[in-house]
Amino acid sequence: MTDQADSRPYIVKTYDRWIILAIVLIGGWFLFRPLFAFAVYYRGVSFQHMLQFKIAEHYYRKTISVDSHIPEGWQGLGELWLWTLGGRTNPARYRDATQTFQTGLRYNPTSGVLAFDLCRAYYEVGKEYPKARDACELATRNWPTNAFAWDYAAWANLQLGNKTKALALWREAAKRGHPGAQGYIDRFSRGG
Repeated sequence: MTDQADSRPYIVKTYDRWIILAIVLIGGWFLFRPLFAFAVYYRGVSFQHMLQFKIAEHYYRKTISVDSHIPEGWQGLGELWLWTLGGRTNPARYRDATQTFQTGLRYNPTSGVLAFDLCRAYYEVGKEYPKARDACELATRNWPTNAFAWDYAAWANLQLGNKTKALALWREAAKRGHPGAQGYIDRFSRGG
């Protein structure tokens, strides 16, 4: 056996374990970021259930900053603003909620939940029926098994005067098990 001198650069010889640790930590962050985001999201849910809304809002925002491709963070923040923090009566909160859902959809374009929340916000709170129709129809494409997305799309079309399309959407809702869709079909087919 011959003793050979370590020919590695000084910084590598001195800090090789630290460099490996840094590589593992950085790689782990990118690999496990969705798990970290879910952990933060559930903290927000917990605080929301404890009626600590500002803290819940903080954690939902943190979820989005950890991984914006997790729709639950956008959903939690938007629903908190819309349904809990006055989005029904405060136009600024309504606008914040709809913008949150829209931004969330840009990061998560196939999310049915975000599309459905945006649909409900436009229809129920904003009474913005053209936007509601578009969001609801996106929800039917992204989450076709959600019978209520089809129902909201039908109502939005009916509000815009498109009864034929509304009836077709209610037929789809009925196929997916919506409890009242057949009644709407019967009522509006007669001209009601």
